[in-house]
Amino acid sequence: MSNLAARLLTAAVLVPVLIAAIHWSNPIAVWGIVFLATFLGLREYYNMTLAKEPVAERGFGVVLGMGFAAAVYWYDGDAKVILAALVGVTFAAFLFYLFRYRNMDTVAVRVAQMITGVLYVALLLTFVALLKKRGQDGAAWVYITLTCTWFSDTTAYFAGRFIGPAWPKKLYESVSPKKTVIGGLGGMVGSFGALALAKLWYLPSLTWIDCVLVAVPANVLCQMGDLCESMLKRSVGVKDSGALLPGHGGMLDRIDALLFCAPYIYFFAYWGYGRI
Repeated sequence: MSNLAARLLTAAVLVPVLIAAIHWSNPIAVWGIVFLATFLGLREYYNMTLAKEPVAERGFGVVLGMGFAAAVYWYDGDAKVILAALVGVTFAAFLFYLFRYRNMDTVAVRVAQMITGVLYVALLLTFVALLKKRGQDGAAWVYITLTCTWFSDTTAYFAGRFIGPAWPKKLYESVSPKKTVIGGLGGMVGSFGALALAKLWYLPSLTWIDCVLVAVPANVLCQMGDLCESMLKRSVGVKDSGALLPGHGGMLDRIDALLFCAPYIYFFAYWGYGRI
């Protein structure tokens, strides 16, 4: 089976479940999916960055991240609780290694990886679930966030594959050798198409200025998120973060762009749009 066929088959299985969750008025379904994705993403992150460490150490990082994600979601309206949770994550990471330091020469790196995984995966991904909690238009903003990343990925793939040979200039060769500038431009077109679809179909209260203000920065962040995960994988010597999703690699390979654009779209909807 080709990589494209595997991607389409995986999407055909997972997308209907995701659509049903988004359409359900209770936001708990979206949170459940995001929480599961957080678990899988944390597991992959620590398997890459703490690959030589004991399972208990990686497991502690996953538990820490899951607890922090739950605190952010359930207490998103209380900044003091979020700050307390962040303090708790910092204390827990340092105290864990204080009593289980083993190789003293690597403690600083392991503490940094433990805390970074919580912020990179658990914090950033939770913004997708928070969008659904927004209220009446929460589902629409979840769709905007997902389609902005999916359309970007798809149009970048096809632009790079079919138009890229005419202008093979690389986007950032030292980090991701296959990505081209023309693919990046194609991704930008895809993200704007996602916003145009939202305005013309399910969120007509968007203005065309809103569409630009969401699509352009969000797409730049999508591409930066993709490149950052590529940099991470290259630094630890792996091709994919995992093999969970046929045609897509691991969970982090699927959500790397989403991690960077979801917070921006959340804050735009909260501060820049604010029509609900």
